[in-house]
Amino acid sequence: MEYIYESAQRSYEDFASGRVLYNAQGTTSFPVRLASEIAQRCFQLLEKKGVQGPYTLFDPCCGGAYLLTVVGLLHGQRIHRVIGSDINAEVLGIATKNLSLLREEGLEQRTEQLKELLALYHKPSHQDALQSAGRLRELLRSSRVEETACFQADITQPEESLASCKGTHIVMTDLPYGDLVSWGGGSDEPVKDFFNGIHSILDPGRSVVAVISDKGQKLKHDRFQRIQHMKVGKRQVAIFEPI
Repeated sequence: MEYIYESAQRSYEDFASGRVLYNAQGTTSFPVRLASEIAQRCFQLLEKKGVQGPYTLFDPCCGGAYLLTVVGLLHGQRIHRVIGSDINAEVLGIATKNLSLLREEGLEQRTEQLKELLALYHKPSHQDALQSAGRLRELLRSSRVEETACFQADITQPEESLASCKGTHIVMTDLPYGDLVSWGGGSDEPVKDFFNGIHSILDPGRSVVAVISDKGQKLKHDRFQRIQHMKVGKRQVAIFEPI
């Protein structure tokens, strides 16, 4: 894969799971550089359509909302709503905490927690985390994120709970691979049903879908046109537009 927007290597240690962002046991993190590259490709595709931001970003398989939070921190100036859902209710508490970091009050609360940990244990890791929190606070200065939300839902079985996601501009999700995280629910064709589920909340011509998966999953659907496809190590990334 050729990186267009994140072509220069740089440190992303401020976004490490468990540093400032909260870590959810049994969930996966995601390469920050790749997340930023995919997000910027989505922004560019929407702008070419004449759809100007700030945008609504939705991850229907959000887990602990690590991917959403990273994109929201790095590109908050282009986003105004960040929404996550997941079938696993147990991870949504961590998702809520991570999404709270996209607002000043949430990041301030996390900073105070880190100060308390430093005072108690005097660990260099807590001092490093405080420094990272300060740098993340600088990112929030230009953020336009006004709303964050997460809720329990099975995207393969669309429900009324998805009504709040109508008009989403960008769906961006890392599909379950079956290592740490597997598809829940009772769908026999979860990828197909995933596409059916998100189609109902998208406006053709005004939205794009970025799907990341292992290379074994077939990313295609007759209600979506694939406009980009990339292979990155063991992953594949496909960007679609609804038709």
